[in-house]
Amino acid sequence: MLEARKLSAGYAERPVIRELSLELRRGELLALLGPNGSGKSTLLSALCGVLPRRSGEVLLEGSPIGGMDRRSLSRKISYVPQQSAFVQGFTVEEIVLMGRSCWLGTFERPGERDLALVESAIATMDLREVRSKSVLEISGGEAQRACLARALAQDAPVALFDEPTSSLDPRHALLVMQRLSSMARQGRAVAVALHDVNLALRYAGRMAFLKEGCLLGVRTPLEVDGPILESVFDVGWNFAGTSPGSRLAFPV
Repeated sequence: MLEARKLSAGYAERPVIRELSLELRRGELLALLGPNGSGKSTLLSALCGVLPRRSGEVLLEGSPIGGMDRRSLSRKISYVPQQSAFVQGFTVEEIVLMGRSCWLGTFERPGERDLALVESAIATMDLREVRSKSVLEISGGEAQRACLARALAQDAPVALFDEPTSSLDPRHALLVMQRLSSMARQGRAVAVALHDVNLALRYAGRMAFLKEGCLLGVRTPLEVDGPILESVFDVGWNFAGTSPGSRLAFPV
């Protein structure tokens, strides 16, 4: 559904990813794993058109995204970056409602469906108790969940998340991954950059391993072994469990 073909991208004079080819499929949760600076964030921002590519192509349902305007692209791809800094005191509910802006015309008021999607996203991300609070007054984890809820309300068929569990406590990290996994099962294409190997082993359909801007391999959780993890993270690994969803990896 969303495909990078020999994609290269970076910042100023610094290339980050180089001729990387990867496909994100409908009905799949794809986890991106790699050390800091491996290119996960760069890849996600290039896949949604936020970061211009240097070479190669990004195709959405077979068509280059470069030919789409930002509004149309936002209806197809939602993207939550690693850091979402708020400088204005919008309420949590207002932030989530912003996810519907790409579907509304100028001065058009949200309709029943818009409000229903916002309500569902607030409930899913466990934000009911803070919905009326300013995002400047809530915790970092709550603000992160507000950004995730905004993407859920956007209701795009492709969803890209950069370390969506980084500021969350264990309960909410599991809640988020369960929700993203559910989105994939419902037919969306979901890509998630993660540092937690075990969350990827538990929830991903496939795991893509990046290092120094290159794709080292794409494997299902059951195909992941010590050598691939050691080649990516430069540390040895042991495993426990053999069935899907129950495997655990431990650095040694």
